Amino acid sequence: MFDISFQELLLVFVVGLVVLGPQRLPVAIKTVMGWIRTIRGLAANVQNELAQELKLKELQESIKKAEALNLSALSPELSKTVEDLKQSAQQMQSSLNQTEGEIRKLTDEQVAEIQAKIAQEETAHSQNSQETQPLVAENAENNEVETAQVQEENTASAADIAEMAELDEEKLAAQLSAYYSPDDFEAPKSEDKPHAS
Repeated sequence: MFDISFQELLLVFVVGLVVLGPQRLPVAIKTVMGWIRTIRGLAANVQNELAQELKLKELQESIKKAEALNLSALSPELSKTVEDLKQSAQQMQSSLNQTEGEIRKLTDEQVAEIQAKIAQEETAHSQNSQETQPLVAENAENNEVETAQVQEENTASAADIAEMAELDEEKLAAQLSAYYSPDDFEAPKSEDKPHAS
């Protein structure tokens, strides 16, 4: 039907894999295969229907030709055969109409099934996304708690460092006061500074 080589088919598969991803590709393939089966079934039904229509038209044309030849001139056996042909043509027409109604009903049902499957896939996809949203929120809350704990540890360690620095300053001041007199620690007054003239 379509002249598609293996390389072209492989290229279509790779592009589908890149576009849809490995999770959605099998679902897409199943959906497309379902559509193809449905379309093939419809095509077969249409071909059968057309073949019956052609047979019916040929039958009707042969009946018209027989009527044109004047049925009264025909023998009674031949006129009976023509009547039988008319009845079979009417039966074929009624069966054809019945088949057409059944085909329409089947196609409507198949279209409804496909739409239902698509709706189910969409709801399943939305449910999956809704299920992952609480997990993402829970992970975010856990990350916030862990961050707060780390900040508390850092704050506590900073306070410890400040205390240790104060203790070190006091020890240093005590050691310096042992070697130097308190007068050495006083800052020079502004009066002691020489003025530049």
